[in-house]
Amino acid sequence: MGDDWKPYDPIYDPKTKTTEPQQQRIIQLAKLVTHTNDVDFARQIGAFIDLPEFARFLACEVTTAHYDGILTQGQNFLLALDPRSQKFSIVPWDLEHSWGEFPFIATAEQRERASIWHPWVGKNRFLERLFAVEQFRERYQEELERLLSNLFAPDRLTRRIDELAAAVRPAIAEESPERLSKFEIAVSDQIQSGPRDGNPFDPNRPVHQLKRFVATRAQNLREQLDGKTEGARVVRISMQ
Repeated sequence: MGDDWKPYDPIYDPKTKTTEPQQQRIIQLAKLVTHTNDVDFARQIGAFIDLPEFARFLACEVTTAHYDGILTQGQNFLLALDPRSQKFSIVPWDLEHSWGEFPFIATAEQRERASIWHPWVGKNRFLERLFAVEQFRERYQEELERLLSNLFAPDRLTRRIDELAAAVRPAIAEESPERLSKFEIAVSDQIQSGPRDGNPFDPNRPVHQLKRFVATRAQNLREQLDGKTEGARVVRISMQ
C-alpha cells in the first residue's frame, strides 16, 4: 500500500503509539512478503520474523487445529516488534475455539485430520511463502515432533482435562442441568455416536468432545509426520 503509514494504521490496529521507525518496519515487512522474489524472500525473512518462535507458535496452532486465528481469519493474535532485534513475533489470544472446536471450518472429522503442510484456509500469501522456505519447514517440523513427544500426549491431556473439569464442574452445575449435561459429554471418555456437526449458530448442535479430538489428532499428526497420510486441506463450510 505504499510508503505512507496512513492506510496501514486501521489494518494493523496498533495497541501502542507507534514511532516512524516502527511503522516503516511493518511497511518493509509488507513489501517483502508482497513483492520480493522467492530467493530473496527466503534469505531476508529471518531478519524480520523470529522464525524459531513463529515455528513454535504455528506448530501449536496447527496441532490444536485452531481455525479462529492466523490460519483462517488473520485475527486473534498480536504482532509484537522486539526493540532489540527488530524482529516480529506473535502473542496469541482468544483461543476458546482451539482444540478442533471451531464449527465454521470443515467438519469435526476433517479438523482432526487437518494437514500440517497446508494448514491454512483459502489464500494466505504469507504462510504460503513461509512454508516454501526450507529452513522454516525444518524448524516447524521439529516443533511438531517436540509437541507430540512432550505435550500433546493423549494420556497427559486426558488427566489435565479431568483436573480442569473437576474444578469447573460445580460452577457449571449451578447454571443449569442442561449445560451440565453437555459439559459431561464434552469431557467424557465415552465417544458419542451419531452426527458430530450441525449449524454453527445452533446452540443445540452436537457437543464437541475434547478427549476424542486429542486422541485422534495425535494419531493423525504422527501419521502425517511419518509420511503415512497427507492430511486434509480444510475449507469453510457453506452456511446455506
